Amino acid sequence: MSHKKEDVVNTLINKAKIGLETLQTGGAEQAVCAVSREVVREINATWGEFSLYRTLFNDSVSFMAIRDQKRGVLSQNKVGEDDLREGAKRCLDSAEAADPDDCWQLAPEVTEQLFEEGSLVCDEEKLLNRCQEFLDDVKERYPMICVEEMYVSHLFRESCALYSTGSVFQARRGVYAVSLMFNAQEGDKTSSFFGSDVVVATLDHPFIELGSFAGDLALVSKQVHTSALEEKFKGVMVLVPGCFGSFLDDYISTFVADSVILDGTSVWRDKLGQKVADPRFTFSLAPFHPDMVAGERHTSEGYLSEDYDLIADGILKSFRLSDYAARKTGFARSKNSVFGNFVVAPGDESIDEIIKEIDRGILVGRFSGGSPSTSGDFSGVVKNTFLIENGEVKGALSETMVSGNLAELLLNIRAISSEVVKDGSSVLPWIAFNDVIVSGK
Repeated sequence: MSHKKEDVVNTLINKAKIGLETLQTGGAEQAVCAVSREVVREINATWGEFSLYRTLFNDSVSFMAIRDQKRGVLSQNKVGEDDLREGAKRCLDSAEAADPDDCWQLAPEVTEQLFEEGSLVCDEEKLLNRCQEFLDDVKERYPMICVEEMYVSHLFRESCALYSTGSVFQARRGVYAVSLMFNAQEGDKTSSFFGSDVVVATLDHPFIELGSFAGDLALVSKQVHTSALEEKFKGVMVLVPGCFGSFLDDYISTFVADSVILDGTSVWRDKLGQKVADPRFTFSLAPFHPDMVAGERHTSEGYLSEDYDLIADGILKSFRLSDYAARKTGFARSKNSVFGNFVVAPGDESIDEIIKEIDRGILVGRFSGGSPSTSGDFSGVVKNTFLIENGEVKGALSETMVSGNLAELLLNIRAISSEVVKDGSSVLPWIAFNDVIVSGK
């Protein structure tokens, strides 16, 4: 370990000790202090031209205290010794103002953990070269695409979390993130805007090859000229992986998250061990999956994270519950606390084969709608969307409405693609649902 690395690690540990000791001296029976330091190098390009290159530094600390069964939390960006002590005291004040609840508890002690992953040093020259290469590739391969904004960064984060139980978690992690916002233009005609993102541990591959960039750019290139759907029909809705991911967010918040299990509004609350989806459907929250970049390694309560299935072969296996919600409800806590790192098992048909078997439906790139109802009913506008007729993708559609029910969708899965998109945060296929209501103007 270099002297510089040792100095940073020791500084973080010492700061966390100050915070933890202040919490305990102030009467906290259980407490946590976590201190982190981030260095972010950002590159921006606007309308295809580089516009910004900067380095940002960010220190932060978070506190948690449980005193007399009352819990307080606080986060701040000031990490000087006096600031740490003041923050810890304010955290204790917030605990004092809370209602008592014996379900607030920390995990038992685990052995000291050190997580070191990714590119800990930013290769600035290679990063700049990859950025220029990406812009050149987009311009050459997709001439109708206009890059409104490209945002690329390297994030290096060091952290130390100390628990009153004796647990110690240290981490040093470096990742690259690439985000593209773009549309297609021809003359005075433009497509709807579209965004695509990836997170990677290295710069080994051209950005155009990562995630769904190539597919998304090709999709949007065909959406300048659109036509309105003149009718309403019940048909097949095919979601591209990124759009499918946003639906999975809704499944979690509507059916398996803390709030809906605690208040009893989830229609799945009594369905553990029962069928809630097509038998071909398996959905996991998997921060340790080999295609995830810098996934969660421990929960805020101090448990070591593990992968787990929410749904396996169509059967509901778990809710996504914090330790607190699990204690309140009597259900098992989740084996991790991520909201993401989604993995859906692929099917056995290619997306082309799936489309060839569809008589009438739509291929959806993006969905815009409000939160589903507690029953799972949803409706909204689909954008970056194509009509499917007689097994072929036809012309692009102007804004079209879809409606259905989330719970029924999973029971009406028509097909799951054999291909998957890996963007560093998820591993998802294309998926087709039967019996969705599609409405034109």
